[in-house]
Amino acid sequence: MNFEISQLPTGYQLKEGILSDRASLLQFMILTYRELFPEQESFSHLAQTIGHYFSPETSLYWVIPVGEKGAEGKPEKIACLWIGNAIEQINGDRYTYIFLLYVHPEHRQRGIGSALMHYAHTLARERGDGQIGVHVFSHNLPALNLYERLGYETQSLLMVKKLIEPK
Repeated sequence: MNFEISQLPTGYQLKEGILSDRASLLQFMILTYRELFPEQESFSHLAQTIGHYFSPETSLYWVIPVGEKGAEGKPEKIACLWIGNAIEQINGDRYTYIFLLYVHPEHRQRGIGSALMHYAHTLARERGDGQIGVHVFSHNLPALNLYERLGYETQSLLMVKKLIEPK
């Protein structure tokens, strides 16, 4: 099923993902983490994240260029939005949670990420959720800038302490 979202730039369309898109979702997660952590050798553990959280209760959306075909003759996926639910730890309310937002580098700075975020906001409101959340790494400045521009505020900080040296 294809969806129209008015904020998506001309030449792109939104397509709803399906459960059999698991491998493509994993590829997009690996692309995301490889960009942020280029020194990391393997991201095979991300398959466990998808196995645990990707289900009929989560929503997956792809952005594809209109009329362009990839190597296999199928539309090329150039951006991804994966959303689900979380529970507000202060008051127990359910809220929309963004698991992944990724736009291929050659399609960035065109408004695709903003359009996907606005679409996520619309979906959250339609579900009756009072807030939407996203985890962002502190050194991912483009994402931080986007979220701040859209009105997101830091609610909590994840702090970690290394107890052993990584292998």
